[in-house]
Amino acid sequence: MMPNRTKSNEFNHKDCVPKRDMRSPFLKDLDRYRYFGKLEWYDLSLWVILIYRIGQYCSKFRPAWIRQILRIIHFPFFALATIISGIHLPRGARIGGGLRIWHFGGIILNPNAVMGENCTLRPGVVIGILNSDDDVPIIGNNVDIGVGAKILGAIHIGDNVKIGANAVVITDVPDNSTAVGIPARVLHRGP
Repeated sequence: MMPNRTKSNEFNHKDCVPKRDMRSPFLKDLDRYRYFGKLEWYDLSLWVILIYRIGQYCSKFRPAWIRQILRIIHFPFFALATIISGIHLPRGARIGGGLRIWHFGGIILNPNAVMGENCTLRPGVVIGILNSDDDVPIIGNNVDIGVGAKILGAIHIGDNVKIGANAVVITDVPDNSTAVGIPARVLHRGP
């Protein structure tokens, strides 16, 4: 099932972004960081994801003045994590639970990017605009994005898709497919 974007650029996939609770997506993230039953808590990318989840949680507070104070407190942690890790996960991006980032460095997401659950990112991945500020991708569930891949523009990436290393994706990719090349082309269509 492909996520839909409304006029306000909200992500409509029901379990992607919690209404008030950051624990459920982060618990799914933690599950992806278990190796032979042990949690890889020392992985820097896990800490970046935690800071991202806290930022999203803080942006849901009301009244607005509390939200602003929390943003001021959150920003130095976000900036430090971005500088140290090279992973830019802005709190405006809509990312479902179960995010896994292998290694770190050079990973940039547009603040309006939308990504489903159980997605995997590798170093050098860019998810962003092609022509204007609001033409960002919508990425489905269980998408595995290879090293150096670029996903650009107002496109839809289906569920269970693999994006090859260094691919430049500027067109839609259907469910259960693999996309490789510059510009990316679909090599395999699953059932």
